[in-house]
Amino acid sequence: MSHHIRFAEACKATDFTTDPGTIGGYIVWTVQHVREGQRVEIEGPFFTEEEARISAELMRVEYRGARAYQSTHCSAWNPDVKREIAIRNEAMAARMLLAGQLGMEIPKHSAQGAQE
Repeated sequence: MSHHIRFAEACKATDFTTDPGTIGGYIVWTVQHVREGQRVEIEGPFFTEEEARISAELMRVEYRGARAYQSTHCSAWNPDVKREIAIRNEAMAARMLLAGQLGMEIPKHSAQGAQE
């Protein structure tokens, strides 16, 4: 499946996926590579695994070992409303950058569009 189709499908998600093993936790995806024996974040955060995988595939040109990784964030562990807003804004910015790399706009999904 092409990056464009996969990205359009991933954009249907408008927030992070809930982590069922936590109370109030959610899964955040990033792209990382190993440098000097440690993982280094090079892109993200992303709402979905598919966005992170697409980004990692594109980043492998520059970072050979780029991979999508997940982590769990939980507002109950470290309550900070500003941080919760910021991580969502960062994920939307990462989505917009990825759309630009693919030469696309972020697809608009609506309930009405799904019925058509």
